Amino acid sequence: MKVFSFKYLVIALLAANVSVLAQGQTQPSPNNREQVDSEKGITWFESIQGTINSDSRIYKIDSTVGWDFNKHFGVFAGVPVYFANVPRNTTTNGTTTTNASNTNNGIGNAYLGFALRAPSPKLYYATEVTAYAPTGSVAKGFSTGRVGVDWNNRFEHTFHRLTPFFEGGLSNTVPDSVFLARPFTSLGPISHLEEGAEYQLVKHFYAGGSGYQIVPLGGQKVFSRIKGEGEGKNPFDTSTVSTGNDLTRENGYSTWVGLEPSSIVRFEVGYTRSMTFDLSSFAFNLRVNPGRLLRPKRSN
Repeated sequence: MKVFSFKYLVIALLAANVSVLAQGQTQPSPNNREQVDSEKGITWFESIQGTINSDSRIYKIDSTVGWDFNKHFGVFAGVPVYFANVPRNTTTNGTTTTNASNTNNGIGNAYLGFALRAPSPKLYYATEVTAYAPTGSVAKGFSTGRVGVDWNNRFEHTFHRLTPFFEGGLSNTVPDSVFLARPFTSLGPISHLEEGAEYQLVKHFYAGGSGYQIVPLGGQKVFSRIKGEGEGKNPFDTSTVSTGNDLTRENGYSTWVGLEPSSIVRFEVGYTRSMTFDLSSFAFNLRVNPGRLLRPKRSN
């Protein structure tokens, strides 16, 4: 059944690639969001991300640079740095005190990828393929020691102020998301899905929500970024390395609010609930786009 589902997911995504890209080449729209970030020139993004819950605090600083050749095609590369922390609490006579915490810091896997975008007045589509080099420490849980590959696809359309979206992809490692800097990295084939929408409240302010699913397609190996010293009973809480079939399966949802005062800065705060791992997390994401300042001006 898993092979059947995997095969048809690949066929569906490939079919969507062909049809939407063909449509996008003939019907570009100056009003879609890709017009903001897809002009020819350098791309450079700096982001600071955090996921905080009762089990751990995972922070990530990610630097990405690249080049957009036109509004349809670009390449990029980057490297993340992780800061993982597990607080230590003890209770004495009803009073909780915090002891020395466990910290685990280091670089993650450097990555290289390309993006294809298809502007259309009916549907915005983008696909990215990202390859991860095993530059992080396996012992610290920042790498699996193997090359990782992720293929992600995004569809969206704006109805006045409402923008529904769908993301789906295939990978051999569970990727981080905007609101989940995960407490582990993994090795094994998976599919990742997210369905949601954003709504513009007023100018520069928006709110959103989504559901997400991680579906393993075979055996999984999980490497804990918190050294297997979490407070929960999940594989990454109890062991530095775990092996099994369903270790990365996850279902959850996220809600968030965001501020985007300009095309240079975007700040979001949100809440994520992992139903599978029984974790409720506060999340934030600050993204700065200094590459925008280095782009040549477009002629009218």
